[in-house]
Amino acid sequence: MIAAMNTRRSILPTSVIGSYSFPAWLDQVRNLGAKGILTQEQVKEGYDAAARSVIKDQETAGVDIITDGEIRRETMVYFFSKRIHGFDFDHARMHAIGNLDPTIQMADPVVVDKVRWKQNLNMDLHFTFLKEFATARTKVCVTGPQMLAKRATNEYYKNDKELIFDLAEILNKELKGLVAAGCDFIQIDEPVWVGYPQDMPWLVQAFNTMVDGVDAKIAVHVCYGNYQLKRLFKGQYAELFPAILDVNASQICLEFAVSDGIGLELFKHYKTDKEVAVGVIDVKDEAVETPEIVAKRIRQALEYIPAERIYIVPDCGMKFMPRDRAFGKLKAMVEGTAIVRNELGFA
Repeated sequence: MIAAMNTRRSILPTSVIGSYSFPAWLDQVRNLGAKGILTQEQVKEGYDAAARSVIKDQETAGVDIITDGEIRRETMVYFFSKRIHGFDFDHARMHAIGNLDPTIQMADPVVVDKVRWKQNLNMDLHFTFLKEFATARTKVCVTGPQMLAKRATNEYYKNDKELIFDLAEILNKELKGLVAAGCDFIQIDEPVWVGYPQDMPWLVQAFNTMVDGVDAKIAVHVCYGNYQLKRLFKGQYAELFPAILDVNASQICLEFAVSDGIGLELFKHYKTDKEVAVGVIDVKDEAVETPEIVAKRIRQALEYIPAERIYIVPDCGMKFMPRDRAFGKLKAMVEGTAIVRNELGFA
């Protein structure tokens, strides 16, 4: 059956985790817009130009399933929390990100009221733009409720669990809006799950609440944290198993390049029909991988996971790296995948 599907995307599809190299000039556009020097229409033109260039880079590199690089978002967190009622940014506090290095901090909001939906986040419009200019397949990445909660100081809810379930309900509305706009592939980013393995049973419940009734292919991405190309959390993927397999998602995206494949063996120990998006590009390494290194990492994954259930991705997002490096890594990923496809008989 697979032989009959001998197309470029039928085996080992390539994709990205979400974010792409963020141009410094776009920060200037945003700042000039905030000062009123540029009109909102001019700011929008800047964002549109940046998004189109991201689309072009990914397609030129040969990536099969692309995003808009999350180029319109202030950060993967602030884009959401600044537009959800209940988060107070006027009294934001410096907050450690992760548990490895307390000096890595950001100013995060305070939860001062019950969170609730107050406006369309416009992800549906951003997706429509992506589809208009993309020829490759597309997906949209959405930051999950636990990540949003952990990047805030909770002063309203009696515990983070209540906050996370309320956020899950809000995001459910947004996900359905994406589907209504035609999006058929949504990735939920929960990079900090690895820091809270004791909460996995109810975190999975919150995830499933968030995606309930969302008629799209769902993936969940979990990593070890990635801010300024640094790992943020202790812990290992093994602590999340087997609970993570209960998510109502058809795909799990994990980083394996940075760990030399540690964790791949879990898919031998715990049987699942889920797809696995295997990270083969180390986004924390300044060196651009060769296609041969990528091919070696894919072959390693094939020892534990059937080829028909593997997607090929970078370990994490590429926001914090120079654009030439990001593009080079994507090209190496695609070319390394082509080597293994050829070895498997899918030229």
